[in-house]
Amino acid sequence: MKRILIYLVTTFGLTWTFWSIGISGPVVMGTPVAELAAAGLGMFGPSAGVLAVWIVTRREGGLDLPLHPRFQGNGRWYLTAWFAPALAVLLGGILYFGLFRSQFDPSMGYMRAFSGAAAQAYSNGQIRGMAALQIVVAVFMGPFLNVAAGAGEELGWRGLLYPALRRRLAPVPACLLGGVIWGVWHAPMTVRGHNYGLGYAGFPWMGVVMMCVFCTAVGTLLHALTERCGSIWPAALAHGGLNAVISAPMMFLPSAEAGSRLLGPTVAGLVGGVPLLLAAAAWLTVKCRPSGENTGKIAGNGA
Repeated sequence: MKRILIYLVTTFGLTWTFWSIGISGPVVMGTPVAELAAAGLGMFGPSAGVLAVWIVTRREGGLDLPLHPRFQGNGRWYLTAWFAPALAVLLGGILYFGLFRSQFDPSMGYMRAFSGAAAQAYSNGQIRGMAALQIVVAVFMGPFLNVAAGAGEELGWRGLLYPALRRRLAPVPACLLGGVIWGVWHAPMTVRGHNYGLGYAGFPWMGVVMMCVFCTAVGTLLHALTERCGSIWPAALAHGGLNAVISAPMMFLPSAEAGSRLLGPTVAGLVGGVPLLLAAAAWLTVKCRPSGENTGKIAGNGA
């Protein structure tokens, strides 16, 4: 419990401080540069939490973190980590636009507006070509471009916190509690409008609650990958991939104001996130528990 408390105090304290400074920072050409920089730095807050745990408790025994990539025998799980986020986003977008057909805009009004004034003169074909290129890059390169930032979080959440919770709790409550903690950690950015925007019914608390639901689903699946492979790196790859593709369905909205981000079309919404929720529920129902060899590698940090 001591290590869990040190980890949480350090992670929340450093990250929320970074984000608070960034929110009040300068805006350059309409872009809150300090906020963007702080958001990126905040992703390494969990790693700083792990470092703090090691510094304070190193005489009490090692952390035994699952840092080895363990490629051998885990190729299919690395492929899953690479492409499953894009598949979840695709299925979530199809479900959302299937239910809310009036919000699907073939001319991609949101994408056109987001691309700036010059894009207003582009043909629909040019806009779709730009979107297709961005999606291809996000799917095939995004996971690798973002893997370092993903590892910055996964070292803490999947490498230290989840195994520590699993030493004290059964699989389901450990995954649920870990997901809620992870969701609350995002609260300053959620309140700022990330993922769900501003001014929705129940703002900002409904956004924080929805973020906890989203993080519980994603966290459960990332935990499953970590257990299967005995390494945080598949989870880091999947985390980076999800960050790269999560906004793709937004391109097909008629405008930024259309619909409710609490519902979708991204997987962070309740409707768009159904594929993730179902997959997480299936894992928790069938086998949310370590298996043989991987158990000792992940659950042995003594937190």
